[in-house]
Amino acid sequence: MGTDNKLLGGKASGDTAGQQEKVVEAGNEAEEEGSDTSSTLVPVWTEAPCGGQYFPSTNIPPTSYTPILYKSSDQLVLQPMLWGLVPSWHAGPDPKSHGLTTNNCRLENVMTSKLYKPSLAKGRCVVVCEGFYEWERSGGVKQPYLVYRPGGEVLYMAGLYSVWRGGEGAPVYNYTIITRESNNILSWLHHRMPAFLSPHQFSAWLNPLTPPTKALAMLALPKEGELAWHTVSKEVGNVRNQGMDLMKQVEPCMDDVKKKKDVKVSSASKGIMSNWLKRSKP
Repeated sequence: MGTDNKLLGGKASGDTAGQQEKVVEAGNEAEEEGSDTSSTLVPVWTEAPCGGQYFPSTNIPPTSYTPILYKSSDQLVLQPMLWGLVPSWHAGPDPKSHGLTTNNCRLENVMTSKLYKPSLAKGRCVVVCEGFYEWERSGGVKQPYLVYRPGGEVLYMAGLYSVWRGGEGAPVYNYTIITRESNNILSWLHHRMPAFLSPHQFSAWLNPLTPPTKALAMLALPKEGELAWHTVSKEVGNVRNQGMDLMKQVEPCMDDVKKKKDVKVSSASKGIMSNWLKRSKP
């Protein structure tokens, strides 16, 4: 997952019950295994205390606010957080002015990192999105791809969050995405990829009682058929481009594209984010 990566959080409409039911089913499975039985398993939407807002988009860059799933006491919470971990020692007043690139953190170094290690113990989270863009580089030519789960399912990435209190206003919740060396599923596209999670792992991953070493060991590599991808327009390289056409498959811009898969965007993916973004009624 390169430094120019972006997330996809599609504009939502339609039925909102299905995905929350999947979270409940995942929690029930975890309960049967004897873990975290006291948790409320349906996520509750909470606005960011600092006022940062999530705007559904087909082209989300770092420093945006995106939906993050985390545990607060015994409740699962879905809340907009700033993409890019803010160092606790950053004086501010702008949480984005620390000058470091913190949208991703390397799995290999997280246990020894002064910046990320504190969040590994008490700030594990799940990044919720429809997919992400990655660029293949071949002979000086760049071709973007959209990577997602087949069938319009939501994609879950392992993340770490912290709460920055260095400014004069409300606390700023912020996060980073854990990345790792790619296996043969995505190594043709980029040498690094996000660390993925499955719903049945949420309970243990988000539980602060799960030791960091055990939590990291949960991050299995993707298998054949778990991810899909297709070429998209180079317009995704400009964050000002926000059209729904960005996620559509287009013909590649180079003759020799490795591992091209003719996988179209499933109609089932439309509105899938609404399953997570529906605000709970008071």
